[in-house]
Amino acid sequence: MNFIIIATLSIAIMYGTPPYQLSGQTRDEMLNRAEMLEEGAQKEPAPDTVTVRPSKTDTTSISIGSRQILIIDQDGKTDIGIYDRTDRDPDRNYRRTRPFSGSWRGLGLGLNNYVNKDFSLSLDPGEDFMELRAARSRNINLNILQYDLTVSDNNIGFVTGLGFEFNNYRFSNNVSITKENREIVPVYYDEAGIDLDRTRFRAIYLNVPLLFELQTNHNRRSRRAYVSAGVIGGVNIGSSTRVVYKDNSSRGRERVRDDFYLSPFRYGLSLRTGYRSLNLYANYYPTPLFQQGKGPELYPFAVGFSILGF
Repeated sequence: MNFIIIATLSIAIMYGTPPYQLSGQTRDEMLNRAEMLEEGAQKEPAPDTVTVRPSKTDTTSISIGSRQILIIDQDGKTDIGIYDRTDRDPDRNYRRTRPFSGSWRGLGLGLNNYVNKDFSLSLDPGEDFMELRAARSRNINLNILQYDLTVSDNNIGFVTGLGFEFNNYRFSNNVSITKENREIVPVYYDEAGIDLDRTRFRAIYLNVPLLFELQTNHNRRSRRAYVSAGVIGGVNIGSSTRVVYKDNSSRGRERVRDDFYLSPFRYGLSLRTGYRSLNLYANYYPTPLFQQGKGPELYPFAVGFSILGF
């Protein structure tokens, strides 16, 4: 009996115009039922070949090129469905196989700044040499590694990884900084004949995050929205100052590499939200920029956007 059914349907599928439905069930109902009854996913057959795979649950699959016949025999009832294999919903396969994937790895661009102990951008007298050109104080994040841990339903999980953060601070005054008498002091460039072009202080950190992330619309890869929050631990791996100026008719540069009494380790609070591959982030670091008693008491923060998944 099965041989007659198979032969008849094979002729029909070769000369007919599928997809069409012989069973009373819809195509998705047939597919869902077959997936529950069969063990594992079917492998794609070679073009123009016929394969018959009777399963332990009396499910038979016949594939001819891109078309497939499903015959399900259960409790004396036989259901038959014919459809085009290339017409399967891509989001359906995505729902079935997609693991949780967080939103850390990527390239981030933003702005740096810092606040004093009173959470004010206005610095106290004696610290005002650290005032910044906020629009030119750039924050760059290069997050290269990511590891995800699924918590529930493939849309809730933890995210960790590894990344580099470059904090560039552009001073608004004709000043740079240096170490003197075991503390940070200003160096002013106000001599006659010197035209200061720019002065910058850079700090580089190696970061490791631990973020808790919640995603919506996780069944559709192209419409994913998400929000995450957590902490970022960082270690300082480099810092320098750079001054560019004109001295009469010549142009000069000064660059100094030092630790500048920066806090060697720090932790921060991070909040991120995004849609698809665009991510907005805000980081605040309760750890002071400089070691205690070695410089102004300032607390860095950064805001920006990331492009994910490079």
